[in-house]
Amino acid sequence: MRRICTTVNIEASSQDVWEILADFNEYQTWNPFIVRVFGKPQPGEKLDVRLKVASLSFDLKPMVLIAEINREIRWRGHFLVKGLFDGEHLFRIEEMEDRSVHFINCEKFTGVLVPLFMYLIKKDTENGFNAMNEQLKKMAEKRKANRES
Repeated sequence: MRRICTTVNIEASSQDVWEILADFNEYQTWNPFIVRVFGKPQPGEKLDVRLKVASLSFDLKPMVLIAEINREIRWRGHFLVKGLFDGEHLFRIEEMEDRSVHFINCEKFTGVLVPLFMYLIKKDTENGFNAMNEQLKKMAEKRKANRES
């Protein structure tokens, strides 16, 4: 098992972050890493997800495991067949004492091809996670500012 995890602190409420994160229909307008999601953030829902890593795009069909409002979305998918290269993705929103948010964007990889693929995708995937985190931060903080003005 291997993980790629990134985090960012966001000066916005967990609700502000959740509303952006859970609106899958809008990913194509802001998300540079997960460029398309069809489906709903509901446990048992089968999603159609398009990822863009560096200059490559690929489609996955993960299943939502957890969708806890204002806290977490988690899904699991497989590359080709289960057991080759599987991923469980986690988006976690942790509310801080000052009402800001610590956002965690993490993927846990399992399967026989993990050692080979991790070497090939680690840096680009981490960069993609960070780019997504920064865009989410920008949008949530703008949403908070608009709400407060």
